[in-house]
Amino acid sequence: ARPDLEDFTLMRSMAERFTADWNRWGMDGVYSFPEDMLQESQRRMARHRLLGFNLMRSNPKRCGFNLTGMLDHVMTGEGVWRFWRDWKPGAMDAMQDGWWPLRWCLFVQPEHGSAGRPIRIEGVLANDDALQPGEYPAQFRICGPSGIAWDRQTVARIPRPAPGHDGPLAVPVLNEEVALSGPPGTYELVATLEQGGAPKGRSWQFYLSDAASLPRLNRTVTAWGIEQKAQAWLREHGVTCERFGGSKPSRREIILVGDLSKTGANGNAWKELAQRMARGSAVVFLSPLAFQRKKDKVAWLPLAKKGRCYKFGDWLYHKECVAKEHPIFDGLQGKGILDWYYYGPMIPHHLFDGQETPDEIVAAAFAAGYSTPGGYASGILLGSYRFGAGRFWVNTFPALENLDAHPAADRIILNLIDYASRFVKTPIAALPSNFDEQLKAIGYSQ
Repeated sequence: ARPDLEDFTLMRSMAERFTADWNRWGMDGVYSFPEDMLQESQRRMARHRLLGFNLMRSNPKRCGFNLTGMLDHVMTGEGVWRFWRDWKPGAMDAMQDGWWPLRWCLFVQPEHGSAGRPIRIEGVLANDDALQPGEYPAQFRICGPSGIAWDRQTVARIPRPAPGHDGPLAVPVLNEEVALSGPPGTYELVATLEQGGAPKGRSWQFYLSDAASLPRLNRTVTAWGIEQKAQAWLREHGVTCERFGGSKPSRREIILVGDLSKTGANGNAWKELAQRMARGSAVVFLSPLAFQRKKDKVAWLPLAKKGRCYKFGDWLYHKECVAKEHPIFDGLQGKGILDWYYYGPMIPHHLFDGQETPDEIVAAAFAAGYSTPGGYASGILLGSYRFGAGRFWVNTFPALENLDAHPAADRIILNLIDYASRFVKTPIAALPSNFDEQLKAIGYSQ
């Protein structure tokens, strides 16, 4: 059956809203056309499917699972077929691989690690009556930018089941920690069975970064709500932190603001922050929770039109995070849909929505075909607003939470500081003549 008129009406409305946001936020140049982002999202689905197969088929007691709809019913985009019963790119290969009677289920944790730090690699052989009980020589290799970075030979043991019982649907073959000292780049864990069968699912891609390649900044910043552990890490990378709330500055500052929701920050402190911004300081809000006052999550957002900041429900139905080419993403995978496997826990799950369009947008999120009324959602992930002679950045990337634990967190924080430094080179400015009215407009004074 073809999609009915109601489906088409909903899809048309969703497409119009998506295109309007794409154009309004200046995303042209990330992809040639807005629809190319949607097609790229479909191409990425195949790897997500394979991860699902790895997770399910590595369990020795699971014989099947619901892989969601076969086609994109209504408008949710969850199928391996599109509305017209044609396969999405890569989906047929992923399905054949996933249901193959004999296949490797490979895992690397973290999927983006640091050179010299341990990563855990695991190989499980899913066996649906393809191999008879016995021992089968197996070999694993990790290949990277400089060739073979690691090699291990082992044995896959298929046990003989007890009389009247079935054997396990999967057997563990490899599970160990490895520290790779190779150059940064894309790596691949590859498995082979040297005799007995030809499994699919033989490879899994992951990434390594080199902490030694992080830029060392010669900067002084002002810190508000930044934990001492994070300040110590910044100091190791050339960033000296001064306490917010001290003496009045005689220069424009870079001010880093963390999660203030539990600190009880009062109105006087926020007025002081606004005054420094208006005189030319650059404020980087490193947490979307910074603006919360009681139950209002955006009460302290220094905008007259505050909109909302909310946690988006990513699961089967999810958004795509899209970044522009920008200095904040220097040294990182950027420009386009952010790779879940590269960014991992750094993928944002909060959105700013309903505010005026930022003066500069660096990254935004789009959920086309989302399972909510209207089938669409969108929001800002990272962007900046002018404020008097200064500016501020709203940000939902959880970099503070992942500092020194995920390479993307380390780099994005240093990039944010370095980029903000471009805006504080001139002398401090006088307060705008209408500053009191501006405080009232943003809700900082009665």
